[in-house]
Amino acid sequence: MNKKLIIKSLAIALVCVGLSCGKLEFLKNEQPEAIDAGTNLRGMTIADFLKIDHSTDLTNLNLYGEVIKKAGLADLLNQPDDYTVLFLTNQAVTNMVSSLGYANLNDVPTILLRNIVSDQIFKGRLRSFDLKIGETKKFETINGSFIYYTRTNNSSNEYVLTANNSTDLTSPPAAIRSQNLEFKNGVAHVTDQFTFYKLKDAVPDAPSGSVGAQTDIINVTKDLFIQNGTANRTKNFNNATSIDMKNSNGKDVSVDRMGLFQFPLTTPSFGNKIGLAKINFYVYFTGLASSLTAYAGANTDFDETTVSWTTAPTYDRISLANISLAAGQTGWMTMDVTSLVSQLYGSNKTFLNILMNHNNDNFVKIYPREFDSGKFKAYLSISSPPATILTFGNATALNVSSKDGFAKLTTTQLKMNGADDRNISYIVNKLPTNGYLVKYGIPLPVNASFSQADLVAGSIRYLYSGTGNADEIILEAKDNNGGFYNTPIKIAVNIQ
Repeated sequence: MNKKLIIKSLAIALVCVGLSCGKLEFLKNEQPEAIDAGTNLRGMTIADFLKIDHSTDLTNLNLYGEVIKKAGLADLLNQPDDYTVLFLTNQAVTNMVSSLGYANLNDVPTILLRNIVSDQIFKGRLRSFDLKIGETKKFETINGSFIYYTRTNNSSNEYVLTANNSTDLTSPPAAIRSQNLEFKNGVAHVTDQFTFYKLKDAVPDAPSGSVGAQTDIINVTKDLFIQNGTANRTKNFNNATSIDMKNSNGKDVSVDRMGLFQFPLTTPSFGNKIGLAKINFYVYFTGLASSLTAYAGANTDFDETTVSWTTAPTYDRISLANISLAAGQTGWMTMDVTSLVSQLYGSNKTFLNILMNHNNDNFVKIYPREFDSGKFKAYLSISSPPATILTFGNATALNVSSKDGFAKLTTTQLKMNGADDRNISYIVNKLPTNGYLVKYGIPLPVNASFSQADLVAGSIRYLYSGTGNADEIILEAKDNNGGFYNTPIKIAVNIQ
């Protein structure tokens, strides 16, 4: 078999690149045939290709060219060293910009772009045929994180390539649309989906029972499911018997269903400092074993009787919380949403939107609020904080190289004692002024939180914006019971 694996439709595109044609064929991931069209790309570097104006062709890579230029990575991708790069189409770039918390690419700070795109580039060449069927390999990126590539097969293609499709991660996997684009200095794969490196969050232990003295119960006021697919994405699926969830993982989007919930946010009876906030819901059917995931919905209101897949609030692609369900498991389930609820209260928001799905092409079903006179309706429980079990460890300065532009925040700089790392969290009280505090490359807003286990995993970074020579991060420490340490913690940042 020809191991060059040049994609049939790509042949026309590459010839056009060499001849400066006006339009390129749309790049598709098809079973490759023995057509050698790679000469035109092998004569140029990755940077050369991205400098070409793709705004009038069908590659959908013009925004990615802008990303690389703005991120200051063009010189790197012009070097003779081999690199494997994940090219993001316009759709994927748009999703990335939204995940970073911005509306437009031009608004995204350079350091944020450089940091997250660098996690999709690693040294060396990886082609789909370098992997065996069913094999996943992990590669260290130029940014010191990791990216995973998996090769699978189906009835018509033995070279199905996916990025970040791993049980180690909770980041969204990205199907490769076009693979094995061979350049003078490396290989590129193209995807329509934004993905990034995000390990599973360490799950804290259940509260020991020493939760705050008061707990407020807030019942769900809107709940239904939304469904994708041409015939269903504009329909409303509000009913009194079931909230259905199903995930085809891109195979047949017409069966994709997500739960949509809204909880009002009334002022807590005990004050504005929350110890623990959980969503509680009743699962009455689980097919195959699943990982059930909750996402934060945009703070936009919706009409329960008319909302559809196309009009539902958008949701953060970074998972908010997740639980594992065994096949056939039913009963009351809970997810910790303390960080998000604290952020919403801090921003004076009046409701919480949650979207929920799972990772298998089978059903998970939840009872809606109308079923059986509301006996199984979902609710939000918010508890006051108890006395903390934490004691102070250390808080020392973080040194950041202005040349590198970032540094990891670890337990060398920040550590509390009295509980396991997974049971210690830090809430952002004040953002740095000359940089950004990020978790897996995504900026943390005020009132967001991360765990001490995140510090150990190296997922928290300070990114230097390029101005000033000093900065400060102010945090509050909290244990898994919801108890707050009595004073804020200040981390000085020295730019060197």
